[in-house]
Amino acid sequence: MRVLYANQVFLDYRVPYYKELIRLFGGDFYVMFSPNRYRLMHRDDLVARIGREFGANAVAFRHDYLFDTATMSFNRVDGERGQKIPFMFGFLTAIRRVRPDVLITEAFFQWTPWAVLYHCLFGTPLYIGYERTPHTERNNARWKTWHRRITDRFVRGYLVNGQETRRYLMSIGIRAEKIHCVGISADSEGLKSSVEAFRKSPDYATFRQQFHRANGLMYLFSGQIVERKGLKYLLAAWMEHRQKFPDDTLVVCGGGDQFDELNAQYGSVEGIFMLGRVPYNEIYRYYAAADVFVLPTLEDNWSLVVPEAMACGLPVATSIYNGCHVELIREGVNGFTFDTFRRDTIVNVLAKFHYADLAAMGEASVRMEQPFDTQSCARRVFECLTNSKPQQ
Repeated sequence: MRVLYANQVFLDYRVPYYKELIRLFGGDFYVMFSPNRYRLMHRDDLVARIGREFGANAVAFRHDYLFDTATMSFNRVDGERGQKIPFMFGFLTAIRRVRPDVLITEAFFQWTPWAVLYHCLFGTPLYIGYERTPHTERNNARWKTWHRRITDRFVRGYLVNGQETRRYLMSIGIRAEKIHCVGISADSEGLKSSVEAFRKSPDYATFRQQFHRANGLMYLFSGQIVERKGLKYLLAAWMEHRQKFPDDTLVVCGGGDQFDELNAQYGSVEGIFMLGRVPYNEIYRYYAAADVFVLPTLEDNWSLVVPEAMACGLPVATSIYNGCHVELIREGVNGFTFDTFRRDTIVNVLAKFHYADLAAMGEASVRMEQPFDTQSCARRVFECLTNSKPQQ
């Protein structure tokens, strides 16, 4: 079976996952991507890595151009504002060169309408990788729901992260038997190995001392500093938390359009470290040094930083608006959840870690993340596709 996964842009964490799928399919798994989008993200290094690690299984589709309605230009791909509208030519021909037996695409827009057309022309079974949740889609326009229901008529199945995505798809009328919870994996093995090696290195103690205070805990936030991630709510709650636990520290890794504002407001506060963007290949140092990972997101499908932190042995606190909390957080076992819009719940959860067995919680995190590691998620996709039966 020859499989083509058309995923216009993906980040570093997907590379081990796709490599494992290439191995499982005996070299007959191909990944199509858009070098132009990586150029706009200033990630030519990742394009080089994809080519280097995937070899002939990397399919670079170079005739893909993304129009950003916020700037009314083709020169921007990131940011929270505006719509991103793809313009491309030669897409069907590019797929035809691979001649897949199964075609996978991402979500319902971007390249998917063209993948649907390819399915109609050539009869190739079509799957959609999907990760939205009832919360993220709560304000969806009605036309989007109808578009998704129409698209579903041409789709063999859906490869989804977890139960929240399943719940959303079923709410718009998609049959349960078409929905396969395969999970989504972080680069947990790579991070775990880097963390273990760093903790044994002579530099670890010095690095850790930068952020630790005697008798205090180090809490870590890693992610985009944008409205959606809820960092301003965490920082406001932290000011209350530090009154009772003045030796605790909060390390913030990430950049975004709220960074300057929040850094000006909180960057000089004792115990808060606003570090800005940290390269992905250095983030393991902060996972190694931290005691607790916290993510106050207002809206996320499945925050990969949560399983990353879990794989590194950290207890986790995240919001009830994070789609992964159903599978990945067990209250009091490996972490806690809170309501970001209720400051008292954040303050209470931050305090709970002072009275918890952090080592035991970290060990529970490692165990609970394992079913969502690279090998497990790739194996479920492989079994789903190889065991699938034609629809009647």
